[in-house]
Amino acid sequence: MSDQVTSLVDHYFRNEYGNAVSYLTAKFGKQHLELAEDAVQEALFKAMKNWSYSKVPNNPSGWIVTVASNKMIDHLRRATRLEESNATDPEPVVHQEIDLESIQDDVVKMMFACCHPSLSTEHQIILTLKILGGLSVKEIARALLKKEETIAKSYTRAKQKFKNENIQLELPQPVEIKNRLSTVLHIIYLLFNEGYKTTNGNELLKKDLCQEAIRLNGILLENNDCNTSIANALMALMYFHSSRFDARVDKEGYLITLEFQNRSLWNQNYIQKGIEYLEKATKGAFINEFYLQATISGLHCEAKHYDETKWSDILELYDTLTRLNPSPVVKLNRIVALGKAKSPNDALKELKQLETNPQIENHYLYYAIKGEFLIESGSLKEGKQATLKAISLTNNTAEKQYLMKKLEVLSESK
Repeated sequence: MSDQVTSLVDHYFRNEYGNAVSYLTAKFGKQHLELAEDAVQEALFKAMKNWSYSKVPNNPSGWIVTVASNKMIDHLRRATRLEESNATDPEPVVHQEIDLESIQDDVVKMMFACCHPSLSTEHQIILTLKILGGLSVKEIARALLKKEETIAKSYTRAKQKFKNENIQLELPQPVEIKNRLSTVLHIIYLLFNEGYKTTNGNELLKKDLCQEAIRLNGILLENNDCNTSIANALMALMYFHSSRFDARVDKEGYLITLEFQNRSLWNQNYIQKGIEYLEKATKGAFINEFYLQATISGLHCEAKHYDETKWSDILELYDTLTRLNPSPVVKLNRIVALGKAKSPNDALKELKQLETNPQIENHYLYYAIKGEFLIESGSLKEGKQATLKAISLTNNTAEKQYLMKKLEVLSESK
């Protein structure tokens, strides 16, 4: 099997899995959600096999949906015969061009259906990330700072409740859209984050996931009821972050931190888009988390050189963000800004206060940040120990290599 075909199928898994599952669930009914998931996975597996030996079809998306649809029909026919039902057999689907607008409608409907108030917030998030984002249990566990077995059990319960509840696959009324929109946007943000810094594998970035998050948010912005300050702020944040893609890794795939990135590689078109969306978000009536994060990212993009970064302004924004969302990850990012705006020792004092947090104790980022500031403060031995702990906790090869390289440089400089 060629690397090109594997890469192509992975691309379509990331970009089309949610589209196909949404389309098939809308077509066959929510009671067949699990069957739709299985059928799409089988279709993707078949694509990986067939496309290795034959020409990739002109419309790969249509091919995947058609194959998955026919697999579902075969399964339903067998089930019908077993039940000796007199119901009419569904007809197989002939390959067809897929109506993009229709699929987009199905995706939006599925997003809001997965965020139905009869489901707990956690179930809403897990269901949407798994179905629409195609994220693995491990990836979702990392995004939510939870154990994999907890996520697996929650996903099973969420699917069952989704099938049993009176949830309609349709766009809710404007008032209900408003109530569910914040959760939908939070899920898109988690999807983008998983692409921006992946949980597993050799790659630091999965651009397809980030592009899918931007696409989903773009679909929402086309709806007047969803075109809000928060949605525009999220779009600004994603474009600002995406602008740095080409500078975040070198040709060998090694991580390059913000300090050492070649800023001439930053995508100025994306930065301009970020500015435009941020201006739209500014028209909103209140400050929100995505607006603050986008403003922080915008300040990084504004600095022509690392030493021109306005760390004091960034720290003030993180102070406000922490009051809105005092999550461990937000606090960690604030501590980085604190260490840059003030001193490594100031950062280490606040890191000490977080070390007993159960969501942080096994998070590699805590130890990576701690190691960096210990080294900067002159505590090399303790800094190396913290960095080794971070290496043991991350599953991403690019992050491991970066941290190991840091230790090698320290050893060589002695």
